[in-house]
Amino acid sequence: MFFFDMLISGSKRHRSIFVFAILFWAMFLFACNQSSTATANDLADNPADPQTMLQEAEAAFAAGDFEAAFELSQQVVQVSPEDEAAWEMIRLATIAQAGDEYLRWLPDGRYQLSPEDFLAEQANGRDYFILDVRELDAYQDGHIEDAVNIPLRELLNNTEQLPDTAVPILVYCCSMRRSTHALVILRQLGYVQAFNLAGGYTAYEEFITNNLAPTPGPTPTLEPVDNSDGC
Repeated sequence: MFFFDMLISGSKRHRSIFVFAILFWAMFLFACNQSSTATANDLADNPADPQTMLQEAEAAFAAGDFEAAFELSQQVVQVSPEDEAAWEMIRLATIAQAGDEYLRWLPDGRYQLSPEDFLAEQANGRDYFILDVRELDAYQDGHIEDAVNIPLRELLNNTEQLPDTAVPILVYCCSMRRSTHALVILRQLGYVQAFNLAGGYTAYEEFITNNLAPTPGPTPTLEPVDNSDGC
């Protein structure tokens, strides 16, 4: 009633202020409504992409970020509950996180072989199944001779490629992060002779370069040539 009286009987200045306030409030409400509509349309036009999230989860797992892989996979199953690949990633990430907790209590050097000891045992006739748990592109860039490539995220789905549990296994990756988790899985599967390559493939390459590279022989002494016969 106050506003109505001011509009009818107020001064010209008061009426102008009142009309301006009404117009401003109307424009504000209109803008809010447009913003809400745009947000709703954006969500409708750009729904969460389960495949993109799953790829990000796989990349996180491959990088050793198992917590991120778990969380991203959870988001996938919230959007797509029937996605078996996402449930499998949740399972793998859960195992890997449990492995992280186990590894915190594992003494340094336990179940490890240095490159030198591994090569010495090979030379003495001990036949290892060599397991490379890096991604395929890293394996293709270089690997230990006769190594079989099964990326860590695919290990539990490819156990048929593993030998009998009585066969000793040497597992490696670049820096021992993934290979240590693979070691936990292998020992849970019954491979009591599974060992981790200390220092990973990086240490192996360094050892090969520094110790097994061909050494140049003595510089040959050239005998003076007698050209007196014109040859």
